[in-house]
Amino acid sequence: MELKDPPDPRRLEILPVVTYAVKQRVQRGTQDYWDFATLLELAVLAKDEVSATENLASALAAVRESWEPETTLRNLRLIQEARERRCENDFSLFTEIESELKQKAGLA
Repeated sequence: MELKDPPDPRRLEILPVVTYAVKQRVQRGTQDYWDFATLLELAVLAKDEVSATENLASALAAVRESWEPETTLRNLRLIQEARERRCENDFSLFTEIESELKQKAGLA
């Protein structure tokens, strides 16, 4: 929905719903890397830098395989590229997030 041009406006309606669902799973104690990576991606979509920073740290701590952060990095790059095409490059943490994910994936 974010990658479309123009982006689907309904994405803003479902972001809080999906975020809530993932947070509920995390609170049940069954979380893994993908839960934190999903919360990171949702925070980037919501342009919530505080939540993105928190969930990046949690995701990095939960990495089991190097391809996990590599996959998240790919997803975040797609979001960033779509926003850049629309001249919406306003998420200042992207470079930091990209760097840390690359490092954890062994790409740096």
